[in-house]
Amino acid sequence: MATDTVPPTPSGWAAPRRTAVVARHAAVLLLREPGTVIAYAVMSIVLMTVLRPVYERLGSPDGPAINQQAAGLAVMFTLLALDMAGQTLLSERTWRTWDRLRTSPAGPAAVLLGKALPLTAVFTLQQAVTFGFAAVAFDFDLAAGSWRLTVMVLAWALCVSCCGLALGAWVRTQGQLAAVSDIGALGVTCLSGCLVPLFVLPHWVSDVARFSPGYWASRGFQAAVTGDRGVFLEALGITLAVSLLALGIAALRAPRAVR
Repeated sequence: MATDTVPPTPSGWAAPRRTAVVARHAAVLLLREPGTVIAYAVMSIVLMTVLRPVYERLGSPDGPAINQQAAGLAVMFTLLALDMAGQTLLSERTWRTWDRLRTSPAGPAAVLLGKALPLTAVFTLQQAVTFGFAAVAFDFDLAAGSWRLTVMVLAWALCVSCCGLALGAWVRTQGQLAAVSDIGALGVTCLSGCLVPLFVLPHWVSDVARFSPGYWASRGFQAAVTGDRGVFLEALGITLAVSLLALGIAALRAPRAVR
């Protein structure tokens, strides 16, 4: 598949223009196959409804149970879309267009940022559906979340996008991408308390959870609603730091030709 070419532009506008071209191309590809995102959004709604009595019975030490349930499912089903993010880079290599993209005027930064922007928008919309349903059906307090919840949703969407791009930059086959993304998503989900609250799991899980980005995203979502400023800022900072680290890992691979 041919990649878009970038016409000459003034130096001050070159980088944004090249990023926009890559982003537009990536957005078109994502819009052509929206099934995965729609499926995950619907699955989060179904699982939230089915597990609602369980969460109500267990309760939560940090406020209403719906806060933890909605946050956990938003994290879980965004993580399950890791392979979709990785596919945006891996497909360039599968289609033999990666070298052309690599040698185009768009440098590695423009390519990665252009790929990340539409992914972030898609994952933001996916989370919005989850939290919106929780608000309508189970009285999740969107108003209490205010701007903090929006910022955390964007930060987590960016984090998953960057992690997916890092996977797509380094794996070599569809099978490798599927295996790493699925195992990684399931591991992070289980060890973050996203599907089952941490306080009902073995104590060692709580100790390990702090090393998981999913744990901090879930904590950030809940802190956004409860107004715990310290926890929110800590979770936001760690989520953004993981995003930058993943983007750096992807950038190490991005400038190299595929052999």
